[in-house]
Formats: sequence, structure tokens, C-alpha cells
Amino acid sequence: MKYTTKFLCAIGVVSLLASCATSYEISSSSINQTHVELTSANFNNLGSYSGNVTEKKMKAGIKNMEGIISRAKKDLIENARKDGVELTGSRTLTNVSVDVMKNWRRMTVTISAEIIEFTK
Repeated sequence: MKYTTKFLCAIGVVSLLASCATSYEISSSSINQTHVELTSANFNNLGSYSGNVTEKKMKAGIKNMEGIISRAKKDLIENARKDGVELTGSRTLTNVSVDVMKNWRRMTVTISAEIIEFTK
């Protein structure tokens, strides 16, 4: 009886420690590679926005990774448009970060950024 209890406890511990892995990636590099000096008050911050896309891993392979990121950016722009902010004229995305979270079943991409408008 003691051995059976110990054996079942050992199997329980092993099954808890052998759970599915989830990886998380983040990128905050400059997408546009444009250098802008924001030292003077020549801009207005129009808000912070984010967009995300979740897709099953079967559909989201390495070949489709760029498509998922593009769709998340499109979602970000649509969320800004709902608030009445559109990327026209002297407006641009700044502080852009791309978060990728994936496990064996699905992949989620979230893009967050601030939209600013230059005044001078």
C-alpha cells in the first residue's frame, strides 16, 4: 500500500512538471529605421493603441509569421480609427513593440504603439 501511494504521488509530480511549454518573444526595435528628435514640444500624443491576432498553430507556420504580424498591425490601425485617429499627414507610429506568444496549440501576436502628430 505504501509503495502504491508513493508511486502514484511520483506519477502526479512528473505529470505536473512535464506540462506543455509556452514561449514568449518580444521585439521593440525600430521598424521604420527613421531617426526623429523629440526633444522639443513639436508633437502631440494622440494615444496608445494595440492590436492582436490569435491563430491556431496548424495555420501559422514560419511562412505565415509575417502575415500574422501584418494583421495585428491592421487591427491596431482599426482600433485607432474607431477612436477617430487615422494615420494621415504628419502622424506616425512610435514606440512600437511586437509580442509573440506561442505554445503547441496556438500563436498570439500583439502590437502596441503610440500615435503622434507633428505640429511644426
